[in-house]
Amino acid sequence: MVSSRRWRGWLAIVGGVLIHLTIGTFYTFGNMSPYITSYIRERSSPEDLRYKLVVLIYVLTLVGQGSTMILGGKLEKRFGPRHIALAGGLLMSTGVLLSYFTIQISFVLLSVTYGIVVGIGTGIAYVPPLVCALKWFPEKTGLVSGIIVAGFGGGAFIFNFVQTAYINPTNLSPNSTEPGYPNERYFSEPSLLDKVPSVFLVLGLIYVIMQLIGSVFIKNPPVKDVYAALDSECSEESKLTVSEAENKNEVTKEVGSMFPEEGEYPQVDVRSSGLELQPREILKTGAFWNLWFTFFVNGQATIFIATLWKAYGQTFISDDHFLSLIGSFSAVCNALGRVFWGHMADIFSYKMAMVINCASMITFMMTLKLCSKVEGDRAMLFIWICCLFFIFSGNYALFPAAVSRAFGSRYVGTNYGLLFTSQVFTGPLGVVLSTTLSDTLGWFGMFILISGFAFIGLVLALAFNVKTTDGKYI
Repeated sequence: MVSSRRWRGWLAIVGGVLIHLTIGTFYTFGNMSPYITSYIRERSSPEDLRYKLVVLIYVLTLVGQGSTMILGGKLEKRFGPRHIALAGGLLMSTGVLLSYFTIQISFVLLSVTYGIVVGIGTGIAYVPPLVCALKWFPEKTGLVSGIIVAGFGGGAFIFNFVQTAYINPTNLSPNSTEPGYPNERYFSEPSLLDKVPSVFLVLGLIYVIMQLIGSVFIKNPPVKDVYAALDSECSEESKLTVSEAENKNEVTKEVGSMFPEEGEYPQVDVRSSGLELQPREILKTGAFWNLWFTFFVNGQATIFIATLWKAYGQTFISDDHFLSLIGSFSAVCNALGRVFWGHMADIFSYKMAMVINCASMITFMMTLKLCSKVEGDRAMLFIWICCLFFIFSGNYALFPAAVSRAFGSRYVGTNYGLLFTSQVFTGPLGVVLSTTLSDTLGWFGMFILISGFAFIGLVLALAFNVKTTDGKYI
Protein backbone atom coordinates (compact mmCIF):
# COMPACT_ATOMS: atom_id res chain seq x y z
CA MET A 1 0.00 0.00 0.00
CA VAL A 2 0.97 3.58 -0.56
CA SER A 3 0.50 4.24 3.14
CA SER A 4 3.44 1.93 3.83
CA ARG A 5 5.65 4.52 2.14
CA ARG A 6 5.04 7.23 4.73
CA TRP A 7 8.65 6.71 5.78
CA ARG A 8 9.47 8.88 2.78
CA GLY A 9 7.55 11.65 4.48
CA TRP A 10 9.61 11.23 7.63
CA LEU A 11 12.78 11.42 5.54
CA ALA A 12 11.48 14.69 4.11
CA ILE A 13 11.04 15.93 7.67
CA VAL A 14 14.62 14.89 8.54
CA GLY A 15 15.91 16.73 5.48
CA GLY A 16 13.89 19.79 6.39
CA VAL A 17 15.21 19.76 9.94
CA LEU A 18 18.81 19.60 8.66
CA ILE A 19 18.21 22.62 6.43
CA HIS A 20 16.54 24.53 9.25
CA LEU A 21 19.32 23.67 11.69
CA THR A 22 21.70 25.66 9.49
CA ILE A 23 19.53 28.61 8.50
CA GLY A 24 18.30 28.95 12.08
CA THR A 25 21.79 29.61 13.38
CA PHE A 26 21.16 33.34 13.33
CA TYR A 27 19.77 32.59 16.81
CA THR A 28 23.42 32.22 17.80
CA PHE A 29 23.74 35.96 17.27
CA GLY A 30 23.24 36.64 20.96
CA ASN A 31 26.25 34.42 21.67
CA MET A 32 28.35 35.83 18.80
CA SER A 33 27.53 39.48 19.46
CA PRO A 34 30.19 40.04 22.19
CA TYR A 35 32.87 38.44 20.02
CA ILE A 36 31.89 40.39 16.90
CA THR A 37 31.56 43.69 18.74
CA SER A 38 34.84 43.24 20.60
CA TYR A 39 36.74 42.33 17.44
CA ILE A 40 35.47 45.33 15.49
CA ARG A 41 36.24 47.71 18.37
CA GLU A 42 39.84 46.48 18.55
CA ARG A 43 40.76 45.64 14.96
CA SER A 44 38.19 46.97 12.51
CA SER A 45 35.90 49.98 12.36
CA PRO A 46 34.22 51.78 13.98
CA GLU A 47 36.27 51.63 17.18
CA ASP A 48 33.42 52.89 19.37
CA LEU A 49 30.89 50.23 18.28
CA ARG A 50 28.42 49.21 21.00
CA TYR A 51 26.09 46.26 21.49
CA LYS A 52 22.94 48.23 20.84
CA LEU A 53 24.11 49.07 17.31
CA VAL A 54 25.36 45.56 16.51
CA VAL A 55 21.74 44.45 16.84
CA LEU A 56 21.40 45.94 13.35
CA ILE A 57 23.01 42.80 11.87
CA TYR A 58 20.30 40.61 13.37
CA VAL A 59 17.62 42.99 12.20
CA LEU A 60 18.97 43.02 8.64
CA THR A 61 18.90 39.22 8.70
CA LEU A 62 15.28 39.35 9.78
CA VAL A 63 14.42 41.93 7.13
CA GLY A 64 16.14 39.86 4.45
CA GLN A 65 14.26 36.77 5.57
CA GLY A 66 10.91 38.52 5.70
CA SER A 67 11.43 40.11 2.29
CA THR A 68 12.21 36.85 0.48
CA MET A 69 9.97 34.25 2.10
CA ILE A 70 7.22 35.01 -0.43
CA LEU A 71 9.77 34.48 -3.20
CA GLY A 72 10.81 31.20 -1.63
CA GLY A 73 7.20 30.04 -1.57
CA LYS A 74 6.64 30.98 -5.22
CA LEU A 75 9.87 29.35 -6.38
CA GLU A 76 8.99 26.19 -4.45
CA LYS A 77 5.72 25.84 -6.34
CA ARG A 78 7.54 26.18 -9.65
CA PHE A 79 10.81 24.30 -9.12
CA GLY A 80 10.05 22.04 -6.16
CA PRO A 81 11.27 22.16 -2.55
CA ARG A 82 14.62 20.39 -2.96
CA HIS A 83 16.28 22.81 -5.38
CA ILE A 84 14.99 25.97 -3.72
CA ALA A 85 15.83 24.85 -0.18
CA LEU A 86 19.37 24.02 -1.32
CA ALA A 87 19.78 27.25 -3.30
CA GLY A 88 18.64 29.37 -0.37
CA GLY A 89 20.80 27.42 2.07
CA LEU A 90 23.92 27.79 -0.05
CA LEU A 91 23.30 31.52 -0.41
CA MET A 92 23.04 31.78 3.35
CA SER A 93 26.28 29.82 3.79
CA THR A 94 27.99 32.07 1.24
CA GLY A 95 27.10 35.09 3.39
CA VAL A 96 28.68 33.41 6.41
CA LEU A 97 31.86 32.51 4.50
CA LEU A 98 32.23 36.03 3.10
CA SER A 99 32.01 37.41 6.63
CA TYR A 100 35.56 36.12 7.18
CA PHE A 101 36.70 38.97 4.94
CA THR A 102 34.15 41.68 5.75
CA ILE A 103 34.56 41.65 9.53
CA GLN A 104 38.22 42.54 9.01
CA ILE A 105 37.21 45.60 6.98
CA SER A 106 34.20 47.25 8.63
CA PHE A 107 30.96 46.80 10.50
CA VAL A 108 29.05 48.09 7.47
CA LEU A 109 30.34 45.36 5.16
CA LEU A 110 29.79 42.71 7.82
CA SER A 111 26.19 43.88 8.06
CA VAL A 112 25.81 43.20 4.33
CA THR A 113 27.23 39.66 4.35
CA TYR A 114 26.24 38.40 7.82
CA GLY A 115 23.01 40.38 7.80
CA ILE A 116 21.45 40.93 4.37
CA VAL A 117 22.96 38.00 2.40
CA VAL A 118 22.36 35.52 5.21
CA GLY A 119 18.82 36.84 5.63
CA ILE A 120 17.94 36.54 1.94
CA GLY A 121 19.23 32.98 1.81
CA THR A 122 17.36 32.12 4.99
CA GLY A 123 14.11 33.52 3.62
CA ILE A 124 14.36 31.55 0.39
CA ALA A 125 15.23 28.29 2.15
CA TYR A 126 12.74 28.60 5.01
CA VAL A 127 9.42 27.78 3.34
CA PRO A 128 10.15 24.83 0.97
CA PRO A 129 11.02 22.21 3.64
CA LEU A 130 8.03 23.31 5.71
CA VAL A 131 5.53 23.12 2.84
CA CYS A 132 6.95 19.77 1.72
CA ALA A 133 6.45 18.27 5.18
CA LEU A 134 2.90 19.63 5.42
CA LYS A 135 2.07 17.93 2.11
CA TRP A 136 3.20 14.58 3.50
CA PHE A 137 1.26 14.99 6.76
CA PRO A 138 -1.59 17.47 6.20
CA GLU A 139 -3.60 15.94 9.04
CA LYS A 140 -0.94 17.01 11.59
CA THR A 141 -0.40 20.63 10.62
CA GLY A 142 0.64 21.97 14.01
CA LEU A 143 2.90 19.09 15.00
CA VAL A 144 4.70 18.82 11.66
CA SER A 145 5.30 22.56 11.34
CA GLY A 146 6.55 22.48 14.94
CA ILE A 147 9.04 19.70 14.18
CA ILE A 148 10.43 21.39 11.08
CA VAL A 149 10.86 24.81 12.64
CA ALA A 150 12.25 23.13 15.77
CA GLY A 151 15.34 22.65 13.65
CA PHE A 152 15.36 26.39 13.01
CA GLY A 153 15.29 27.03 16.73
CA GLY A 154 17.59 24.18 17.70
CA GLY A 155 20.56 25.00 15.48
CA ALA A 156 21.90 27.37 18.10
CA PHE A 157 22.20 24.51 20.60
CA ILE A 158 24.92 22.92 18.49
CA PHE A 159 26.60 26.01 17.16
CA ASN A 160 26.72 28.05 20.37
CA PHE A 161 29.05 25.36 21.70
CA VAL A 162 31.03 25.29 18.46
CA GLN A 163 31.48 29.07 18.43
CA THR A 164 32.57 29.40 22.06
CA ALA A 165 34.77 26.29 22.03
CA TYR A 166 36.58 27.63 18.98
CA ILE A 167 36.85 31.31 19.93
CA ASN A 168 37.19 31.16 23.72
CA PRO A 169 38.32 27.65 24.76
CA THR A 170 40.00 28.88 27.95
CA ASN A 171 36.90 30.75 29.19
CA LEU A 172 38.38 34.24 29.19
CA SER A 173 36.15 36.92 30.70
CA PRO A 174 35.37 40.31 29.11
CA ASN A 175 38.12 42.63 30.35
CA SER A 176 37.31 46.09 28.98
CA THR A 177 34.42 48.53 29.26
CA GLU A 178 32.98 51.47 27.36
CA PRO A 179 33.72 54.85 29.03
CA GLY A 180 30.55 56.07 30.63
CA TYR A 181 28.88 52.65 30.43
CA PRO A 182 30.60 50.43 33.00
CA ASN A 183 28.01 47.67 32.63
CA GLU A 184 28.99 47.05 28.99
CA ARG A 185 31.88 44.61 28.90
CA TYR A 186 34.03 43.65 25.92
CA PHE A 187 36.90 41.29 25.11
CA SER A 188 40.35 42.61 24.26
CA GLU A 189 42.54 39.50 24.66
CA PRO A 190 44.48 39.02 21.38
CA SER A 191 44.35 35.20 21.52
CA LEU A 192 40.55 35.38 21.52
CA LEU A 193 40.21 38.10 18.89
CA ASP A 194 42.56 36.26 16.51
CA LYS A 195 39.98 33.50 16.07
CA VAL A 196 36.89 35.61 15.39
CA PRO A 197 37.24 35.97 11.59
CA SER A 198 38.12 32.30 10.95
CA VAL A 199 35.10 31.04 12.88
CA PHE A 200 32.98 32.15 9.92
CA LEU A 201 34.92 29.78 7.65
CA VAL A 202 34.43 26.87 10.04
CA LEU A 203 30.72 27.54 10.40
CA GLY A 204 30.12 28.15 6.70
CA LEU A 205 31.72 24.87 5.64
CA ILE A 206 29.72 22.90 8.20
CA TYR A 207 26.50 24.53 7.00
CA VAL A 208 27.22 23.64 3.36
CA ILE A 209 27.75 19.97 4.21
CA MET A 210 24.54 19.77 6.25
CA GLN A 211 22.53 21.52 3.52
CA LEU A 212 23.78 19.17 0.80
CA ILE A 213 22.79 16.14 2.88
CA GLY A 214 19.42 17.55 3.93
CA SER A 215 18.37 18.51 0.41
CA VAL A 216 18.71 14.88 -0.75
CA PHE A 217 15.74 13.86 1.43
CA ILE A 218 13.40 16.74 0.56
CA LYS A 219 10.88 15.67 -2.08
CA ASN A 220 7.17 16.28 -2.57
CA PRO A 221 4.87 13.25 -2.31
CA PRO A 222 2.81 11.98 -5.26
CA VAL A 223 -0.79 13.06 -4.73
CA LYS A 224 -1.99 9.47 -4.42
CA ASP A 225 0.52 8.94 -1.61
CA VAL A 226 -0.92 11.89 0.26
CA TYR A 227 -4.38 10.46 0.15
CA ALA A 228 -3.47 6.87 0.87
CA ALA A 229 -1.46 8.06 3.85
CA LEU A 230 -4.67 9.51 5.18
CA ASP A 231 -6.74 6.33 4.84
CA SER A 232 -6.84 5.99 8.58
CA GLU A 233 -8.32 9.45 8.84
CA CYS A 234 -11.29 8.67 6.60
CA SER A 235 -14.52 8.19 8.50
CA GLU A 236 -16.39 4.92 8.37
CA GLU A 237 -19.39 6.82 7.06
CA SER A 238 -17.54 8.04 3.98
CA LYS A 239 -16.20 4.54 3.29
CA LEU A 240 -19.68 3.06 3.46
CA THR A 241 -20.97 5.76 1.14
CA VAL A 242 -18.57 4.59 -1.53
CA SER A 243 -18.90 0.84 -1.00
CA GLU A 244 -22.67 0.78 -0.85
CA ALA A 245 -23.35 3.11 -3.74
CA GLU A 246 -25.46 1.26 -6.29
CA ASN A 247 -24.90 3.49 -9.26
CA LYS A 248 -21.55 3.00 -10.94
CA ASN A 249 -21.43 6.63 -11.99
CA GLU A 250 -21.95 7.71 -8.41
CA VAL A 251 -19.08 5.52 -7.30
CA THR A 252 -16.82 6.93 -9.97
CA LYS A 253 -17.76 10.46 -9.00
CA GLU A 254 -17.18 9.79 -5.31
CA VAL A 255 -13.79 8.16 -5.84
CA GLY A 256 -12.81 10.91 -8.24
CA SER A 257 -13.50 13.50 -5.56
CA MET A 258 -11.29 11.59 -3.14
CA PHE A 259 -8.37 11.51 -5.59
CA PRO A 260 -8.32 14.90 -7.34
CA GLU A 261 -6.03 16.11 -10.06
CA GLU A 262 -2.32 16.39 -9.41
CA GLY A 263 -1.36 19.40 -7.36
CA GLU A 264 -4.48 19.27 -5.15
CA TYR A 265 -4.23 18.21 -1.54
CA PRO A 266 -6.85 17.04 0.92
CA GLN A 267 -8.63 19.16 3.47
CA VAL A 268 -8.36 16.77 6.40
CA ASP A 269 -7.30 19.02 9.25
CA VAL A 270 -10.27 18.95 11.60
CA ARG A 271 -9.50 22.54 12.59
CA SER A 272 -9.47 23.89 9.04
CA SER A 273 -11.83 26.72 8.12
CA GLY A 274 -12.52 24.95 4.83
CA LEU A 275 -11.35 27.95 2.78
CA GLU A 276 -8.72 28.03 0.02
CA LEU A 277 -7.62 31.65 -0.41
CA GLN A 278 -4.90 33.02 -2.63
CA PRO A 279 -2.48 35.70 -1.36
CA ARG A 280 -4.39 38.58 -2.94
CA GLU A 281 -7.57 37.32 -1.28
CA ILE A 282 -6.22 36.98 2.25
CA LEU A 283 -5.15 40.63 2.17
CA LYS A 284 -8.84 41.52 2.18
CA THR A 285 -9.57 39.59 5.37
CA GLY A 286 -9.48 40.91 8.91
CA ALA A 287 -8.06 37.58 10.09
CA PHE A 288 -4.88 38.05 8.08
CA TRP A 289 -4.25 41.50 9.50
CA ASN A 290 -4.97 40.25 13.01
CA LEU A 291 -2.26 37.60 12.52
CA TRP A 292 0.08 40.10 10.85
CA PHE A 293 -0.06 42.59 13.71
CA THR A 294 0.16 39.84 16.33
CA PHE A 295 3.34 38.60 14.67
CA PHE A 296 4.59 42.18 14.44
CA VAL A 297 4.26 42.98 18.15
CA ASN A 298 5.37 39.54 19.33
CA GLY A 299 8.50 39.92 17.22
CA GLN A 300 9.79 42.65 19.53
CA ALA A 301 10.35 40.12 22.30
CA THR A 302 12.09 37.77 19.90
CA ILE A 303 14.55 40.43 18.73
CA PHE A 304 15.27 41.74 22.20
CA ILE A 305 15.80 38.35 23.83
CA ALA A 306 17.69 36.71 20.97
CA THR A 307 20.19 39.57 20.59
CA LEU A 308 20.71 41.02 24.07
CA TRP A 309 20.29 38.18 26.56
CA LYS A 310 24.05 37.64 26.83
CA ALA A 311 24.84 41.34 27.09
CA TYR A 312 22.37 41.50 30.00
CA GLY A 313 23.87 38.41 31.62
CA GLN A 314 27.36 39.90 31.42
CA THR A 315 26.28 42.77 33.67
CA PHE A 316 26.36 40.43 36.68
CA ILE A 317 27.97 37.16 35.46
CA SER A 318 31.53 37.11 34.08
CA ASP A 319 31.72 33.39 33.19
CA ASP A 320 31.63 33.28 29.37
CA HIS A 321 31.36 29.48 29.20
CA PHE A 322 28.37 29.50 31.53
CA LEU A 323 26.64 32.16 29.44
CA SER A 324 27.29 30.12 26.30
CA LEU A 325 25.84 27.11 28.10
CA ILE A 326 22.70 29.15 28.70
CA GLY A 327 22.62 30.00 25.00
CA SER A 328 22.88 26.36 23.97
CA PHE A 329 20.20 25.10 26.33
CA SER A 330 17.94 28.00 25.45
CA ALA A 331 18.27 26.81 21.85
CA VAL A 332 17.00 23.40 22.94
CA CYS A 333 14.05 25.16 24.54
CA ASN A 334 13.60 27.15 21.34
CA ALA A 335 13.35 23.87 19.43
CA LEU A 336 11.18 21.99 21.92
CA GLY A 337 8.92 25.00 22.32
CA ARG A 338 8.02 24.93 18.64
CA VAL A 339 6.92 21.31 18.87
CA PHE A 340 5.06 21.98 22.12
CA TRP A 341 3.16 25.05 20.89
CA GLY A 342 2.37 23.39 17.56
CA HIS A 343 0.93 20.42 19.42
CA MET A 344 -1.02 22.80 21.65
CA ALA A 345 -2.65 24.25 18.53
CA ASP A 346 -3.56 20.72 17.39
CA ILE A 347 -5.09 19.78 20.75
CA PHE A 348 -6.85 23.03 21.53
CA SER A 349 -6.70 25.89 18.98
CA TYR A 350 -4.42 28.61 17.68
CA LYS A 351 -6.32 31.18 19.74
CA MET A 352 -5.95 29.43 23.08
CA ALA A 353 -2.31 28.56 22.45
CA MET A 354 -1.44 32.15 21.48
CA VAL A 355 -3.26 33.64 24.48
CA ILE A 356 -1.29 31.38 26.84
CA ASN A 357 1.91 32.17 24.97
CA CYS A 358 1.52 35.95 25.26
CA ALA A 359 0.50 35.76 28.91
CA SER A 360 3.58 33.66 29.66
CA MET A 361 5.83 36.15 27.87
CA ILE A 362 4.45 39.01 29.96
CA THR A 363 5.07 37.09 33.19
CA PHE A 364 8.67 36.16 32.48
CA MET A 365 9.68 39.51 30.96
CA MET A 366 8.25 41.44 33.93
CA THR A 367 10.32 39.33 36.34
CA LEU A 368 13.56 39.02 34.35
CA LYS A 369 15.25 41.82 36.30
CA LEU A 370 15.04 39.69 39.46
CA CYS A 371 17.80 37.50 38.02
CA SER A 372 20.37 40.16 38.93
CA LYS A 373 18.87 40.86 42.34
CA VAL A 374 18.62 37.50 44.10
CA GLU A 375 21.02 34.89 45.41
CA GLY A 376 21.41 32.06 42.97
CA ASP A 377 21.34 34.54 40.14
CA ARG A 378 23.10 32.14 37.77
CA ALA A 379 20.44 29.46 38.17
CA MET A 380 17.59 31.93 37.84
CA LEU A 381 19.05 33.51 34.70
CA PHE A 382 19.49 30.04 33.21
CA ILE A 383 15.84 29.17 33.88
CA TRP A 384 14.40 32.52 32.77
CA ILE A 385 16.31 32.74 29.49
CA CYS A 386 15.44 29.15 28.62
CA CYS A 387 11.78 29.83 29.39
CA LEU A 388 11.76 33.00 27.29
CA PHE A 389 13.20 31.15 24.31
CA PHE A 390 10.65 28.38 24.86
CA ILE A 391 7.85 30.94 24.83
CA PHE A 392 8.80 33.12 21.86
CA SER A 393 9.52 30.02 19.76
CA GLY A 394 5.79 29.34 19.76
CA ASN A 395 5.23 32.10 17.22
CA TYR A 396 7.05 30.11 14.56
CA ALA A 397 4.88 27.02 15.02
CA LEU A 398 1.55 28.72 15.68
CA PHE A 399 1.52 31.15 12.75
CA PRO A 400 2.19 28.57 9.99
CA ALA A 401 -0.56 26.38 11.44
CA ALA A 402 -2.94 29.35 11.71
CA VAL A 403 -2.28 30.40 8.11
CA SER A 404 -2.83 26.87 6.81
CA ARG A 405 -6.05 26.43 8.76
CA ALA A 406 -7.50 29.88 8.22
CA PHE A 407 -6.70 30.28 4.52
CA GLY A 408 -6.10 26.72 3.24
CA SER A 409 -3.08 24.55 2.53
CA ARG A 410 -2.74 25.04 -1.23
CA TYR A 411 -1.06 28.45 -0.99
CA VAL A 412 0.32 28.09 2.52
CA GLY A 413 3.92 28.75 1.46
CA THR A 414 3.19 32.04 -0.24
CA ASN A 415 0.57 33.07 2.32
CA TYR A 416 2.92 32.45 5.24
CA GLY A 417 5.62 34.38 3.41
CA LEU A 418 3.18 37.26 3.13
CA LEU A 419 2.48 37.07 6.86
CA PHE A 420 6.21 37.03 7.58
CA THR A 421 6.58 40.46 5.99
CA SER A 422 5.55 41.75 9.41
CA GLN A 423 9.10 41.01 10.52
CA VAL A 424 10.45 43.44 7.93
CA PHE A 425 8.90 46.16 10.05
CA THR A 426 9.47 44.51 13.42
CA GLY A 427 13.24 44.56 12.92
CA PRO A 428 13.75 48.28 12.29
CA LEU A 429 11.44 49.15 15.16
CA GLY A 430 13.51 46.92 17.43
CA VAL A 431 16.69 48.76 16.43
CA VAL A 432 15.08 52.15 17.03
CA LEU A 433 13.91 51.07 20.49
CA SER A 434 17.27 49.59 21.51
CA THR A 435 19.35 52.53 20.23
CA THR A 436 17.16 55.39 21.42
CA LEU A 437 15.57 54.12 24.62
CA SER A 438 17.92 51.57 26.18
CA ASP A 439 20.23 54.13 27.81
CA THR A 440 17.24 56.11 29.10
CA LEU A 441 15.04 53.26 30.29
CA GLY A 442 17.73 50.85 31.43
CA TRP A 443 17.29 47.09 31.42
CA PHE A 444 14.16 47.02 33.59
CA GLY A 445 12.48 49.74 31.56
CA MET A 446 13.14 47.75 28.37
CA PHE A 447 11.69 44.63 29.99
CA ILE A 448 8.51 46.54 30.80
CA LEU A 449 8.34 47.90 27.25
CA ILE A 450 8.64 44.45 25.71
CA SER A 451 5.96 43.20 28.10
CA GLY A 452 3.71 45.94 26.75
CA PHE A 453 4.12 44.62 23.22
CA ALA A 454 3.28 41.12 24.46
CA PHE A 455 0.12 42.50 26.06
CA ILE A 456 -0.96 43.93 22.70
CA GLY A 457 -0.37 40.49 21.21
CA LEU A 458 -2.56 39.00 23.91
CA VAL A 459 -5.41 41.39 23.09
CA LEU A 460 -5.11 40.63 19.37
CA ALA A 461 -5.13 36.89 20.04
CA LEU A 462 -8.32 37.25 22.07
CA ALA A 463 -9.90 39.10 19.14
CA PHE A 464 -9.03 36.38 16.60
CA ASN A 465 -12.29 34.79 15.52
CA VAL A 466 -11.75 32.34 12.63
CA LYS A 467 -13.68 29.12 13.16
CA THR A 468 -14.10 25.72 11.58
CA THR A 469 -17.21 24.73 9.67
CA ASP A 470 -18.69 23.31 12.87
CA GLY A 471 -18.12 26.51 14.86
CA LYS A 472 -14.90 25.70 16.72
CA TYR A 473 -11.83 27.93 16.76
CA ILE A 474 -9.17 26.81 14.28
